[in-house]
Amino acid sequence: MSQLANNPRYQALSAAREKVLTGAAKRVPAATMASQARALGLWGGKEPLVSNDVQFGLLFDLAVFAPVGGHTAAIEREQRATAETATGEQAEVLSAAGHANFTLFHLLSTETAGGVRCVDVLRGTSFVLWDAALEREEFLGCAFAGRLMPIGEVTLTCGATAPVTDEVVQTMLGFPVPEAPPPAMLPALTEPTPEELEGLREQAAKPDFEVRLYKTALNLGLLGPLPRR
Repeated sequence: MSQLANNPRYQALSAAREKVLTGAAKRVPAATMASQARALGLWGGKEPLVSNDVQFGLLFDLAVFAPVGGHTAAIEREQRATAETATGEQAEVLSAAGHANFTLFHLLSTETAGGVRCVDVLRGTSFVLWDAALEREEFLGCAFAGRLMPIGEVTLTCGATAPVTDEVVQTMLGFPVPEAPPPAMLPALTEPTPEELEGLREQAAKPDFEVRLYKTALNLGLLGPLPRR
């Protein structure tokens, strides 16, 4: 059982995060949703087409944080609409969500007090992640991509997360990977070499990095089978 399950501070922040992101999702322009669905290959012709909630979560993540066509990000709209009335944990999350950074992070070890010690692969910094879904023994050694928001001495995810395997890294760096069925269990990530890290940082500086990484994870079957058209 997750140590965070009985942590009232985490529970309050988690509930506030859900409220903020749900509010932001309601402010997403239809054009942004359609554009990001096309970019991920999840467009069915008239509406998004997904196989599960995880895939839909990736789509909403991009729609909320990565607007297209000159639109203001939905998270910014939510901040402007609720900043004056938000209090407590909601105010903390509302402020932190606007500064959440997309990165790759490697799960190293569980913390006695709850949470997971992680390292930001792109920045080389260490932090404690509070996320009950990722605080599981089978995920230690694995890596994920997503937005992170520091709040005080801890860090929370902010939006969707996608698995990052060796195959994801190699694909993002432009190297071919052999076709293979998706793993039954998420494998640990091999620590990138200095050359690979340099290449990943170069890729991360490009504006479409998030979309390409999410799409790579989707195409490798790490988020379930792709929907049939």
